[in-house]
Amino acid sequence: MLEQRPASDDVEMTFTEHLAELRRRLFIAIGAIAVAAIAGLFAVPSLLRIVEDMFLRGIALHVFSPTEIFRVYIKLSLLIGVIVAFPVVLYQVYAFVAPALDRRVRCRIVWYAIPSFFMSALGLIICGVFVLPFLMSRLLGFTQNAGVVGTYQLEPTVGFVTLMLGIFAIMFQLPIVLSILASVGLVNARGLAKGWRYATLAILIAAAIAAPDGNPITMGLLAAPLLALYALSVIVVRLTQPKISPR
Repeated sequence: MLEQRPASDDVEMTFTEHLAELRRRLFIAIGAIAVAAIAGLFAVPSLLRIVEDMFLRGIALHVFSPTEIFRVYIKLSLLIGVIVAFPVVLYQVYAFVAPALDRRVRCRIVWYAIPSFFMSALGLIICGVFVLPFLMSRLLGFTQNAGVVGTYQLEPTVGFVTLMLGIFAIMFQLPIVLSILASVGLVNARGLAKGWRYATLAILIAAAIAAPDGNPITMGLLAAPLLALYALSVIVVRLTQPKISPR
């Protein structure tokens, strides 16, 4: 029989025990994603109706191949699975590496994980409630003013919506990332404030590259929140730097 491993974090594990622990953590993480993805299959029709009603003013989406709807169902269900199970996956990663970290580092990880999750959720809400409806309304308006009848394909439209949501979820991590860099002494509030011109140029270039459709409206809708987040980051770094900067 295998000996039961002591609960203390100071006891080193053998290579075989590390592999067994890694396998167990991976099994839990993949299982959580699979269960959430299967449940997400039942939510896909509601999500497609939301896309039509909120973003396309009720215009129906069309499919142009027999397998397109199947691909969309699989992609959306996997996306739902990853999003819903993300806290479980994140905890499994943390639980695997935590024994190798000291208490100070573990506390810092938790300190950053909670606001990081909140900022991602805030980015998704702002994009879904404000940015995407405004952007799609403007694009639909251009189509109608040109006297063209718009026919919107399901897969590219859903892909555009999910890509925009993903960009905003990542984009809203900027204050967290800069706060982490400040905590290890790589940046400081004064330097961020002085470098706002370079930051603005970098943000405009990044928005132009990240815009899924390459039109100026999308670029502006990406750049404006990033500029606001950069300003917020300066404030966050100024407030938190004395507390978490290394001595």
